[in-house]
Amino acid sequence: MRAYLAHHYQLFLLVLLYVVVGVYAKPFLFVLMPFSVFFLKSRDLWADMVFGFLIVLVLSDITPWFFSMQVFKTVKNLYIVALAAIFLLERHRFVPFSRVFNIFLPFFVYSFFPLIFSGSMVVGVQKTLSYALLYLIVPNYVLYNFRVWGWTFFRHLVFFMATILVAGFLILYWGEFYAYMMGRFRGLFGNPNGMAIFCFLLIMLITILGEVKPGLFSLRERIIVYAVAGYFLLISGSRSSLISVFIFLLFGRFFAASPFLGFLALLGVFGIMEVVLSNLEPIVHFLGIESYIRLQTLETGSGRYFAWEFAWGHIQEYLVFGGGFGNDERIMRKSYKYLERMGHQGGVHNSYLSFWFDVGAVGLVLFFRSFILMFVKASKLVPMSLGVMFAVMFSVTYESWLVSSLNPFTILLVVIFTIVSEEEIVLWREREAEAEPDDSASLTPAPVTDR
Repeated sequence: MRAYLAHHYQLFLLVLLYVVVGVYAKPFLFVLMPFSVFFLKSRDLWADMVFGFLIVLVLSDITPWFFSMQVFKTVKNLYIVALAAIFLLERHRFVPFSRVFNIFLPFFVYSFFPLIFSGSMVVGVQKTLSYALLYLIVPNYVLYNFRVWGWTFFRHLVFFMATILVAGFLILYWGEFYAYMMGRFRGLFGNPNGMAIFCFLLIMLITILGEVKPGLFSLRERIIVYAVAGYFLLISGSRSSLISVFIFLLFGRFFAASPFLGFLALLGVFGIMEVVLSNLEPIVHFLGIESYIRLQTLETGSGRYFAWEFAWGHIQEYLVFGGGFGNDERIMRKSYKYLERMGHQGGVHNSYLSFWFDVGAVGLVLFFRSFILMFVKASKLVPMSLGVMFAVMFSVTYESWLVSSLNPFTILLVVIFTIVSEEEIVLWREREAEAEPDDSASLTPAPVTDR
């Protein structure tokens, strides 16, 4: 942990500068943001470039309620453009390229076609490009950092995510109004559900890393990270993320033991859930957790069921081909006041329906064809990957985070994609075994770990 802080002190200072400039000198942030990315590159701080992107996305998520940070909603676009520019200018560094983008390539090629029917062409093009860039840029930066820093990069990424969660307590300085939403803690995130999704992804990330590279984290480190993620997940009060973690931990272990046992467990849980859901109210009363489960909102899904019905009615106009990226936000925003009167705030809160809005049934099939293919292929090397797939598919049923590129959640899923699918990472034992002893003298010394 000490080495983690020593390696990334420049990033922490830079983040502090982002915040100060973003609050007190907003126009200068449009210059500082891309300049800082090139500064980090000039210092060969490639890991900090990825971590910096993640924290900028977190700061942009804070904007719905912390209006002094609204500028991050715009400047985050400059960050990914700077990363893309460096990638294009120095392609030789990243060879061989990550294969994640290729798996989703049919979807990205198609995703430009629905823009013909877009109600906002400029926004649609921007969102389509940013989504494609995320899947192109992030896996290659992750793979390059792994080649340079080895497993230390992933260790520090986990610690950095835990740091972001703990830093959420700083919001209490401005008062509980900013730190809580309807009695639920939200930290540095726009809402408690966002923080919960972040915790869910952190738990999956450290578990997958422990499966691929046993011993990467000491027992003490694992306990601390799980405790931090678990604590913030619980105080977020998110039911869907809590169940997603349960699905991952349960199915991940079954699939790691045997894919056959995993599918049997999946069928068994579906049967058990049917019994539980039909008797949910008496079970909740018996356990005395009415306030945490928010029993009064279960029947309406906190307004989600109405939003889904409303969205489905409007999807009929874009049923086959969609209306381009951003179409779901545009339609829901037009009816914001009506939805608010009906007890719903926010967007569609369902990634499947959001994709359907944006890219139609054709795009929905193409995306999840690639999504499932990614995990099916990865499961041959990392069987626990199927647990990730089912957990994510459940999580995105209640939130639309998978449709957005520039949020602090999709980027982490893409990192997990890279870990479980890249043979260079997963087959590290075989690669070490194949290395000739004489080759070690010509190789760059491995970076010192912080253990």
